[in-house]
Amino acid sequence: MATINLLPWREERRQEKKREFLLILGATAMVAALVVFLVHTALASQINSQNRRNQFLEEQITQLDKEIREIKELDKQRQELISRMDIIQKLQKSRPEVVHLFDELVRTVPEGVHLMSWERRGKQLSFRGQAESNPRVSEFLRKIDASDWMKYKDLKEVVAAKGKGIPTRAFVLDLEQAAPSEEELEQNNGGAK
Repeated sequence: MATINLLPWREERRQEKKREFLLILGATAMVAALVVFLVHTALASQINSQNRRNQFLEEQITQLDKEIREIKELDKQRQELISRMDIIQKLQKSRPEVVHLFDELVRTVPEGVHLMSWERRGKQLSFRGQAESNPRVSEFLRKIDASDWMKYKDLKEVVAAKGKGIPTRAFVLDLEQAAPSEEELEQNNGGAK
């Protein structure tokens, strides 16, 4: 029988399998490195893209904050203008009130009553005067009650005035200036303005 030595063939086979293993191992390592590189590149690209979006949003938010501040400032100016317009309208509306007050005083002060001085603080009026008698003061108060432009508040004092001649009564009277509504004015004027 012939003897065949298989050791060199086995050794070659082992070496070949070892080379194949190393090649497969190297190829796997390269593929793994390529996959890691691609994943890293994709994630870095997404992170950069998200950072650009975040920066864009921050710029837009800054711009909107600036616009909001401008809007608030404009709204504040608008409110100031509206309050000024309201004050002007109130002043325009109250302009004829003094004229009506003087006109109403002429109508309400009866004969025998003399107003010596008067003072106005806002809508509050204070009169100092003299009357020939207490009934004259009462008549003055009745006419004030009937007035649309004045409201009786308080008769502080009625005293006998000291002086020469006809005895008189000195009085101090507090009133409140009132402004009748449009309807009351129309009723009192018989519908004519």
